[in-house]
Amino acid sequence: MKDFYKILGVPESAGDDEIKKAYRKLAKKHHPDANPGNKLAEAQFKEISEAYDILSDKQKRAQYDQMRRFGDSAFGGYGRGVRPGAGTPGAEFNFDDLSSIFGEFGGFGSFADIFSSLFGEGVGLQGGRGHRSKRSTMGQDLRSEIEVPFETAVRGGNVAVEVEVTEQCATCRGTGAKPGARMQACPECRGRGTVSFVQGNFAVSRPCPKCLGRGHIIAEACPTCRGAGSVRHPRSISVKIPAGIESGKNIRLKGLGNPGFEGGPPGDLYLKINITGHQFFWRDGLDIHCRVPINIAQAVRGAKIRVRTMTDKKVELKIPPGTQSGAKFRLKGLGLAMNGRKGDQIVEIEIKIPEKMTAEEKKMFEELEEKVRK
Repeated sequence: MKDFYKILGVPESAGDDEIKKAYRKLAKKHHPDANPGNKLAEAQFKEISEAYDILSDKQKRAQYDQMRRFGDSAFGGYGRGVRPGAGTPGAEFNFDDLSSIFGEFGGFGSFADIFSSLFGEGVGLQGGRGHRSKRSTMGQDLRSEIEVPFETAVRGGNVAVEVEVTEQCATCRGTGAKPGARMQACPECRGRGTVSFVQGNFAVSRPCPKCLGRGHIIAEACPTCRGAGSVRHPRSISVKIPAGIESGKNIRLKGLGNPGFEGGPPGDLYLKINITGHQFFWRDGLDIHCRVPINIAQAVRGAKIRVRTMTDKKVELKIPPGTQSGAKFRLKGLGLAMNGRKGDQIVEIEIKIPEKMTAEEKKMFEELEEKVRK
């Protein structure tokens, strides 16, 4: 019996997140796109995907764990749950015989599915006929990062993004063969796509290592995809950015990951958001901050200044006499609006001291200094 926990490198007590993390790490390492022409990596990727398919499904995992507890004797014809005579060499294995053990997990349909995964593509007792069922697998998720302008992140909008996508080769339609080229039956499996070997009382079928389960050998590879059956190419897409999104968050684009196997659905594309800095504004939660310079005279005497906001409209702000550098003023409701809440705009005052002063300005400061001393 396959040890799916060992395949993913996780303990039997592993949670869903740990299993998913281990799968993604191994799938990325052994994915055919990352190992072109490496048949061993392709076979390992299929095995990893199969293990994840079982362990990520609560019902299948429960079945699998119970099967591990019963051990091989439950399927050898001499263990519990098998009718008398079911272990006779040459007899075909009957899944219904195990209903007394696995009935609580959904009966024949789900049990047959996991049994096939554990022992190969098709299973029967020695001398009996196995059955072959191709298992579809969801394509691998892809991850990338995009730069989003500060104002777009605050207000929301669309960003054009160039991404690398993997799609079925249009030239060969996924067969990997050059159009019109001859494809001969695999001499190893004689076109069946599987090879059988004896394991205890079972004749177990596995995907043929020579043709990788295709059942045929490509005489001449497709010139476009070089036999892979899929191609990668850049694609421009428009990504909708929700208002108020923060750096580090991910946007999921369904179906834009790698294509699935054996008719399985494609994976998804996850885009990590990196928000570019702004020359005037910065954000803290729902509040928008900015820094506005004023001169000494405005700080001493007080003034009215116009301040830019994220609405592209300027508002008038009253600076009281004697304002110090670093003082902050709040413009109510001019921050971000999210989930029924509104932030404010915080204006920080920065007093600019002139590097060079005219004679008149020097005289003015001298007079001011004398008044302060008195």
